[in-house]
Amino acid sequence: MKRSQTHAVRRPWYRPSLTTQIMIGLVVGGVIGWLRPDWGNAVYFLRDIFINLIKSIIAPLVFSTIVVGIAGAGALRKVGRMGIKALVYFEIVTTAALFI
Repeated sequence: MKRSQTHAVRRPWYRPSLTTQIMIGLVVGGVIGWLRPDWGNAVYFLRDIFINLIKSIIAPLVFSTIVVGIAGAGALRKVGRMGIKALVYFEIVTTAALFI
C-alpha cells in the first residue's frame, strides 16, 4: 500500500481552513469599515456586483434542491406527505416570526 493511501494528507500550518479564512475576513472587514468608512464608498461597485451574483444564484439553487429532493423521495405519496409537512412548518415558523 502506498503511503498516501494509509495516512491523511496534512495541510501546511500557514494555510488555514476555509472557515478560519472567512472569520478572518469578517473581522478584518469589520475593523476596516469601522476605522475607515469612506473606503466603503470607494468599492461600492464590488458590493453591488457581489449582491447581484448572490441574488442570481438563489432561484436555480432552490429549484435544483426541490427537484433533487422530489426525485430522491421516490413514491408520489411520500412526496405529498413531505410537501404537507414543509408547508405546515413554513406556516408555523412564519407566524412565529411575525410575533417576534
